[in-house]
Amino acid sequence: MANDLDVYVATSMRSRQQFRDMADACGVIFSHPAVAHLNIRYFDPTLSAACGHEDKGLIECLMVKCAKVLIYTAGERDSYGKDAEAAMALSLGKPVIFLCDEEGRRKFFSEIHPLSRLIDFQTGVAVGAMATASPEDVAMLLGRIFENRVDYRLERPKGGYFRLREGLTGATVRLQTNDRLLRETFWNCYHRAPRS
Repeated sequence: MANDLDVYVATSMRSRQQFRDMADACGVIFSHPAVAHLNIRYFDPTLSAACGHEDKGLIECLMVKCAKVLIYTAGERDSYGKDAEAAMALSLGKPVIFLCDEEGRRKFFSEIHPLSRLIDFQTGVAVGAMATASPEDVAMLLGRIFENRVDYRLERPKGGYFRLREGLTGATVRLQTNDRLLRETFWNCYHRAPRS
């Protein structure tokens, strides 16, 4: 079933209320009219169990690798595991959507968090995550991703980077530096770098 996974939902749940909140968020997202007709196959984290943290980590890595999109649900405290899952998905070139609990956290994840922009390891292209405080926006983004109708805007502020922004959230999802030396050094070295 892992190969059929469309969306992996990364979360950290400790309390009974966090499990309830996560179940509610999944209900809002995956029953939304923007995606309900798509019959998206998603990992419901409230139904997950493993014998130990080693098995849990292996299962989660497999799901991130197999899923087409990752949703990162930000909470009061975030975990290394959740950050690693988002970083792994971005490094695989997959769309990542941060669902934040408040607007200030949305800005942090879209503009400051170091894991919100990484490199697709296959292509070397700089990729970025989308962030929103609205489960409804998450559903609309999923619908646009799976129906291949994401709204993008190409920007080049005067003397600035080339940025490809996603229209609903304004998040930078692709990036090219305006530093000629860095750009040429990066592309001259990236594909020649040894792979481990």
